[in-house]
Amino acid sequence: MSDRTIQGETISPGRVVGNICILPAAPSGATGSAGVTSGEPAEEARRFRREADALVEELREAVSRLEEESMSAEADIIRAHVAMLQDPEFHRRVHTCIEEARHAAEQAVEHVLMEMADLMASAEDEALAERATDFRDLAGQLKARLAGDEGDLDGCIRGVDDAIQVAEELRASMVLKARAAGARGFIVTRGTGLSHGAILAKSFGLPAIRIRSLDPLQAASRRPVLLDADAGKVVIEPDATELQVVSTEPEPPRGPDKPLPGRLWLSIVDPAQLDGVDWTGIEGVGLYRTEILFMQHSHDFPGEDEQLRAYGRLFDAAGDRPVVIRTADLGADKPVAHMSFGPQQNPYLGLRAHRIFRFHPEILVTQVRAILRAAAGARRLRLMFPMLETVDQWRFVQQLVGQATEGLRADGIEYQSKFEQGVLIETPSAAWSFDEFLKVIDFASVGTNDLVQYFFAVERDTANVADLYQPEHPALLRLLKSLADQALQAGKPLSICGEVAADSHLAPVLIGLGIEDLSVAPPQVLHLRQLLAAVTGDECRRLADDCLAAAGIEDVRRLLGMPLRPKAEPAAQALPEGHAVDPVCGMIVHTADAHFTLERDGQRYFFCSGRCMRRFRRAGLDL
Repeated sequence: MSDRTIQGETISPGRVVGNICILPAAPSGATGSAGVTSGEPAEEARRFRREADALVEELREAVSRLEEESMSAEADIIRAHVAMLQDPEFHRRVHTCIEEARHAAEQAVEHVLMEMADLMASAEDEALAERATDFRDLAGQLKARLAGDEGDLDGCIRGVDDAIQVAEELRASMVLKARAAGARGFIVTRGTGLSHGAILAKSFGLPAIRIRSLDPLQAASRRPVLLDADAGKVVIEPDATELQVVSTEPEPPRGPDKPLPGRLWLSIVDPAQLDGVDWTGIEGVGLYRTEILFMQHSHDFPGEDEQLRAYGRLFDAAGDRPVVIRTADLGADKPVAHMSFGPQQNPYLGLRAHRIFRFHPEILVTQVRAILRAAAGARRLRLMFPMLETVDQWRFVQQLVGQATEGLRADGIEYQSKFEQGVLIETPSAAWSFDEFLKVIDFASVGTNDLVQYFFAVERDTANVADLYQPEHPALLRLLKSLADQALQAGKPLSICGEVAADSHLAPVLIGLGIEDLSVAPPQVLHLRQLLAAVTGDECRRLADDCLAAAGIEDVRRLLGMPLRPKAEPAAQALPEGHAVDPVCGMIVHTADAHFTLERDGQRYFFCSGRCMRRFRRAGLDL
């Protein structure tokens, strides 16, 4: 690869040629303030309210412009930012920082919004974690207004023909302003195609790519580049041959020439993910995770009308296709800022999903009311309940569903009375109770993300045991086979909506086990469709039978062509900040609370125990 070529990952597809302009990095601290205010918190509070109100008006104007262009989905993204700015709890917390901590308005805004961003970023689901960008976006906009310094973006693009914007992160506000200023695309170092900025970029037809570092572009400022997001690369000063790809339209992907052995559905966390979806060969929405609606609020749960609008948009996008809506599974890795979940040492085994409704049934009743109202008419609703361990919990949530329907009937509000109800199998107890569930449910789905975790009693995000999270293990495959056989005998649909559904090695096995409905994220559909087009149902069944008969996980991995999983060498492991590898045993340890450390030749080593540290001392540095 030429040293002029920078490889990256696609955020928004497309190809353009332009001249890069690099947006200065946002300062890490509050701008326009010397730190703690010397006195006049009332004036700081007035400054905050004034600029927040002004930003709300600016965003409302952006909403109006988008509506005029018939871009209601994009307008909804900006409406969400307006709602965040008008959140009373947000205002209360900023005022508290100003009045009690004596922060400048800039500092208070940054402190509160970045705290919200950190909470959202901790979510396990990538799409939910991407919503942290929205809070960082608002923090940057408000800080710039308070500092009287809003011209960075305009100044960067002004005077640059066919500007390609280079920045750390693709934020919604940046996309709107860059589009208005005539920018042609974006190069960033952070974010995915699930962020609101990426969704806007796709809607506007603006390509965007993520690269590892902006350093190679620093010397290329205002020089021509080829931004080929389709191929995932940036070429600095492209030659004539490289420029030909821009004028050549990529051939649209061909659908399979024969029926697929399985059926594909979409898994989403935001109705905006359905914008521009090619529904060819897609059955419908196999899973809509509703938690983002709840996690975006810092002061209370979303009201019925707000939920109604979101679900209505979902049904509008899906048309006459069936839609599976999962009721809110809050708790564990999906916390909400305004609620404490009480004392619990392990949130994954604590208060989450239906367990919360035993204390606050109104949360589910309100959500079901909104869903049934949005589904009124010819909508094809499938309502699914997560984390039910036994049929006893099914009966409990059915009582709350009954409260919702009775309330709607009493209020004289139109709602969908004919809908299917199902369960998400995520715990071993639910799997062992599946025969009882099948007597009362209309459909079921397997949530392998949690089921595998609970089945093996291993947390997949814990570095020292992540290799024991084994969805391809024959023991787990036998469990899935049992579920598929029971569902077939009962005549009830069964699908998979966990990450394994999109795994290129495991998807054919799942179909061979008898689970022919696979629900995956929109970006994964094309690859999975092409994969399944190359196999037959008989081939899938033979492969599944071989895996079921395997003696152990390594045999399965050989059958599937998966690499065997030897323990990774410490040097090969990519570690997050604050982690280190014990050079003796290879265990990953936290550096902040490590009790056993040693420094040699200017390098600090961290150990899990005194025993490893002593062995290191005895052996020297040649281990």
